[in-house]
Amino acid sequence: MGKSNRAPGVRRAEIKRILRTKQAATVEELCSLLGASPATIRRDLIALEKSDGLERSRGGAAVPSLREAEQNFARREARDAEEKISIAEALVSRLTPGSALFLNDGSTVMAVAKVIVERNIDFFVATPAINVASTLTASPKITACLLGGFVRATSLATSGPFAETMVSQINADIAIISPDGLHPEQGLTFANAHDASLARRMADQSRHVMVVATRSKLMSISRVSGLPINRVHELVVGCPLAEVPLPISQQIRDIVSAVEAQ
Repeated sequence: MGKSNRAPGVRRAEIKRILRTKQAATVEELCSLLGASPATIRRDLIALEKSDGLERSRGGAAVPSLREAEQNFARREARDAEEKISIAEALVSRLTPGSALFLNDGSTVMAVAKVIVERNIDFFVATPAINVASTLTASPKITACLLGGFVRATSLATSGPFAETMVSQINADIAIISPDGLHPEQGLTFANAHDASLARRMADQSRHVMVVATRSKLMSISRVSGLPINRVHELVVGCPLAEVPLPISQQIRDIVSAVEAQ
């Protein structure tokens, strides 16, 4: 087995994701999934038992009952997981160290945060996502700013006027936005009106707007439009460029395929 090159914080975040999805896992299973040694996994489980209330057993670990929002997020993380990781790796490779970034929330954004930590790059990152901000603190090179606001019971992020006021005080280089849907006519769409409003404010406060989207989100329309597609400077997708629908590729000049960038 090759030695894992993941930072401890990233590896532990992955352990939490796996356990939230599976409820329990053995040390052997975690070694196989993460490419780490048994000794490394056991050290991680000891640390997570202290910091996150993990229930450790002799042969593995389990998580206590999760809140509905945590269960929902774990399911979203597990969906198209490899595609999200490839998108994150392609996107981070295009970022300039030292940049000020906005990240909204979501499982693809979480993948971006993990890659940033793994590569140990210097960034200032402002985000409404509580779990994303927590993940980013694993790297001493990252300044993580959690946007204040109302925490919705159905999500792991803040929103509302307080969060938007904080965004309006930050001048970012890049807004990295993961919408619930991307459509040539409806633009970036979101299931929640507050998420749409916050994404719009992030774009207004940034010099450059990058959108990340799995193949399933292309041509999809969610409930609320956040910003028009012509506000997008770059789109990073997890499918070949040939699979990007023509109405979208005609409107976004710079599209990066994560699978072709590998």
